[in-house]
Amino acid sequence: MTRIRSATAIAVLAVALGAVTGLASCSTTSGGTPVTLSTTTTSTVDPGPTTTTTAEPAASEGKAFYVYAPVEGDCIDLRATGDQGAASTRAEPDANATPHGSNELILRLDCNRPHQYEVIAVVPAGLPGHPDEPALVTAAKQLCPPAFATFVGTPYQNSHLEVGWVLPTESQRSRGIQQIGCLAFDPAGKLTSSVRGSGR
Repeated sequence: MTRIRSATAIAVLAVALGAVTGLASCSTTSGGTPVTLSTTTTSTVDPGPTTTTTAEPAASEGKAFYVYAPVEGDCIDLRATGDQGAASTRAEPDANATPHGSNELILRLDCNRPHQYEVIAVVPAGLPGHPDEPALVTAAKQLCPPAFATFVGTPYQNSHLEVGWVLPTESQRSRGIQQIGCLAFDPAGKLTSSVRGSGR
């Protein structure tokens, strides 16, 4: 009889403990999110990358051309080569992106990476013979602004972007190549996406 009472007492105690535990559980869930869950949520927040979007991409992220044939829609940098690899020749791009000499190259990049220029059109200069660079610059200044509005979606005169050009090198001109790559660039810094249809 003593054992039966003890077993019964144990069963009653177990039921009582279960009820208390159930009440504590209900109290916790009905009273709001447990502190431990809140702590876990807070600790898993990703602060995101610490690098900026205007950092210059490494040369290994693009394709280098010592002899470049422009293609509409290409996003490019003019880079100088040296002991540290290919790096930008200037922080603020100039209108003329033509490589001069074996120590400069064109680096084609993904348009979502920071870049100096975007090719907005490729136009033939249509000049007689083998024109020199100043003659091609004059042609670029006449031919590229009209192409700007078609590509960007706003007239060049109304845009804060500038027009530039990449010209055939001397060796290309000697072979009769007169294709001018018309460019858009931001004089205030690098582009970080395509300007096609942007209205900028």
